[in-house]
Amino acid sequence: MMSAEGVGSWLMKEGAWCFLKLKQMTKKKRSEVFEKFNGLCAYTGKALNDDWQVDHAVSKCKHSYNTYYSCGSVEEVNAKLKEVNNMENLLPALKIVNHYKRSLDVEGFRRYMSNFHIRLAKLPKKTLVDRTKKRIEYMNEVANAFDISIEKPFSGKFYFETIKT
Repeated sequence: MMSAEGVGSWLMKEGAWCFLKLKQMTKKKRSEVFEKFNGLCAYTGKALNDDWQVDHAVSKCKHSYNTYYSCGSVEEVNAKLKEVNNMENLLPALKIVNHYKRSLDVEGFRRYMSNFHIRLAKLPKKTLVDRTKKRIEYMNEVANAFDISIEKPFSGKFYFETIKT
């Protein structure tokens, strides 16, 4: 959310509304994230397109929620929120992968992907409904990114876990 204070969220803390500041991503940091895996998606190992995105291993939403409820003061909350854009929490991702991951953390995304092939099998083979056609196309794009098929489930490992740093 954009406001006069910057990017962040308004939340009630200590009986008053406070603004939780989220530091914006700089071009330099975005470039560093891109180079983290030599221009490859941290989840799939596929080359990043021009529309790649910076993924937060622990999502901004989850990080903000955990921070908000674990800190005592507004100052402590805002100090802790600076961690959301630490390099350790940032991963380069294909746009489709980051979109499909949503606000899940890495382990939640792994569990979600573990039965992706089952969801793929449940897709209708034929449809006249445009919305369903788009969903099938979207799911197939995710499947292609991870090299998953109905017969070949997700391996359980993301690309960044298979390489030595």
